[in-house]
Amino acid sequence: MSILARPDRFLSTMVVVVGAATLLTACGSDDGELPLTGLVLPSDRLPAGYSVVPADVEDLVAANKRTLDQSGTVAFTPDVCRPTADAAFTPELAADNTVLLVAQSDTGTLSELVTTVRRDVDADRRTTTGVCAVVTAVPSKGTLAQSRIVTTSTELPKPTGDAVEQALVLRSDSVTTLPDGKALVRSSLLSNVLVRRANGDVVTVQLNIGSADSGVKPAAPAEITPPLPQDEYLALVQAAVDRAAR
Repeated sequence: MSILARPDRFLSTMVVVVGAATLLTACGSDDGELPLTGLVLPSDRLPAGYSVVPADVEDLVAANKRTLDQSGTVAFTPDVCRPTADAAFTPELAADNTVLLVAQSDTGTLSELVTTVRRDVDADRRTTTGVCAVVTAVPSKGTLAQSRIVTTSTELPKPTGDAVEQALVLRSDSVTTLPDGKALVRSSLLSNVLVRRANGDVVTVQLNIGSADSGVKPAAPAEITPPLPQDEYLALVQAAVDRAAR
């Protein structure tokens, strides 16, 4: 899963961080059908402590492309769990078909994407559930070369409503063990939802929240804290879906 992605495995984690460079402030009235630019959540619906930050779609696409290129140097176990949805999805994103909102707090980064590009949610599901619920990634290049990144994904309840065509909501916790034995920890809440609008059009809604970098620790903690309480996150996803359905 991308920012917006997917996937809080090595690739997804990086995409979520890249998403912090993206912004388009929500606009539009509270009544009637909204234009694409009004389908992201308004700033007053964001969690407490989060402030919108600026960026643009082109920067996001370019950064995600670099991340996709780097993923070719990563070994995944099981290999069938290598993320695939972003490779088809990211190149289709553009300023005229995608709206982005990013907000930051002291504890994490929130990114929301609404686009007319249809995401392959089935591909996301195949690489994050079942045998792919726990995936190990080992980069061969870059600052994390030879580190061991173990990502555990847990499926969460989906948003409801007739407008929801397909959805995958996850909590994704990753522990990166560095070559010297020390650890980095990150937790993300990720969602990909295909939403049918009142006019019949289908949009992809992604709403991701990633925790701030834990910093290097002597060892991974026994418990990992998500960047937002689960119930609050699920309510936020539902609000995002309801808005996009208009």
